[in-house]
Order: sequence, then structure tokens, then C-alpha cells
Amino acid sequence: MCTSERRPRWRRLAAPRGVSLIETLVALGLLAISAGTVGNYLVQQIRMSSMNYLYTQAYALAEAQLEATRALDYDDMVPGSKNVTVGGVTYAVATTILNDTPASGLKQITVDVSWKDMLGPKTVAVQTIYTQVEQY
Repeated sequence: MCTSERRPRWRRLAAPRGVSLIETLVALGLLAISAGTVGNYLVQQIRMSSMNYLYTQAYALAEAQLEATRALDYDDMVPGSKNVTVGGVTYAVATTILNDTPASGLKQITVDVSWKDMLGPKTVAVQTIYTQVEQY
């Protein structure tokens, strides 16, 4: 008598037989899909982090230029532009000053910062209204 005939039938059915090729392929397919999804997610997060860094630098440059303009005497405030390179990215910083806007005796100061990103050109703007401070 053979060994398989000595065991009860339920014992023969429950005996470990190993992993089939189809099960292995299905498991590898699921692993590939999940790895691809996680990889795509990581690439998107790195891209967004880089873009946020560039926006942060642009706003910092705009704020610094605005404060530098406000530190000048009221009559010495003039429009201008310059290029600033931070971390290998060149930003164009342009200052616009409108006299008597929005009312007489006020100046509207706008600082635009623009740069080229991998997704195209980007721009941020910071604006304030300034008046002459008189001392008595």
C-alpha cells in the first residue's frame, strides 16, 4: 500500500503542496502595482516640495525688496528691477511705485518676482500702500 492510501482523505487534501506559479505571478503583479503607485506618489511629493521651496524663496525676495524700498525716504522711492540668483534659480525682481495712488499723498508699492520653473514661468507679487511719515 502506498503512503497516500494510509492517510485519511481529509489529511491528503490539507497536505502542503507548495506555491504554484500562478500564485507567484499574482503576488508579483500586486507588488509591482503597489510599488509603481508609491513611486509615483514620491515623485509628486518631491516635485511639490521643490515648487514650494521656489515660492518661499520668491516671497522672501519680494518681502526683502519691499522692506528695502520702504526704508528709503519718501521722495527717494523709485521703481527698478534686478536679477537675483538663489540656489541656482534666477529670479527677476521688479519694483513698481505709483505716486498718489490710491489717494493723494500715498504711494502704492508693488514688488513682482518671477522665475522659470520646470512647469513654466511663475510670478508672485507683494503690494503695500505707503505714506510719508512727518516728524514734529
